[in-house]
Amino acid sequence: MTKRNKESEPAEEIVQAEQPASEIVAVVEPPIQPMESAPTGPTGPTFGQRVGRFFAALLRLVIFLIFLAAIVVGLYFALPLVYQNYILPVQENTAQLTQLKTRLAQNEITIAGLQTKLDAAQTAQAQQAQSISDLDGKVQKIEEQIAARTQSLAALEQAQSALQAQNDATDAEVERQINLMKSMELLSRARLFMYQSNYGLARIDVQTARDLLAKVQPTAPADFADDLAEVIHRLDLTLANLPTFPVAASDDLDIAWQILLGGLPQPQAVPVTATPASETPAPEVTATPTPSATVEPTATP
Repeated sequence: MTKRNKESEPAEEIVQAEQPASEIVAVVEPPIQPMESAPTGPTGPTFGQRVGRFFAALLRLVIFLIFLAAIVVGLYFALPLVYQNYILPVQENTAQLTQLKTRLAQNEITIAGLQTKLDAAQTAQAQQAQSISDLDGKVQKIEEQIAARTQSLAALEQAQSALQAQNDATDAEVERQINLMKSMELLSRARLFMYQSNYGLARIDVQTARDLLAKVQPTAPADFADDLAEVIHRLDLTLANLPTFPVAASDDLDIAWQILLGGLPQPQAVPVTATPASETPAPEVTATPTPSATVEPTATP
């Protein structure tokens, strides 16, 4: 540009465009020798331009690097915040949901297992209830048999209470017969208890029957008194053998029962059965409240 300015200066000295044409005076000058012009080839950028372009490119590169560094720094600080505030809570919620689903499935399995155990327990309870019902039925039958003997004894006691209103002779004879029948019933029930291996109750009945027979013996006829003495002796042996020797005790009890059954006097008149109004009649016991009547025994195995 400096060279172009220098080349244009001689032209301005030669002609001034602002002067009027009338004032122009032809000046004759000597011929000007043509100057050697510089070669007119293509000219490249100057050194200054190159330096300027270099610094401009360097500045753009620095700005780009600064912008890139700012982006990297922003991402470096922003990504953890985004992860902490958005991604991590979502992951935690997903994990919690998965755990809840797993726990729910486990709870359902546990509930199903508990329901199965409950059904099994209800079934076992029903079976146990049925077994208890069957056992109750068997116990009830045994209790009915014992109750029948007990009712028979109760009927005899009621008959004894009713006959106490009779005269002294009748009372003595009837009381003796009733005591004998009570002894027979007690010995029969004692035999049942022996069959059940209930030696305690059997011993009580044998002792009661022995006491009744000992009370009857002094007023009994002579021949029957001897039988009663043998019966009392056998009952004493039975009491001595219980509960250590139940087999021997059972044999002595059977002998005493047979002797007592064989020694009872036969009735001399038609017996009149005395049946309590509120009790079930005992099939093996009858009582005759007449002065000459006797009680007909019933053989009980």
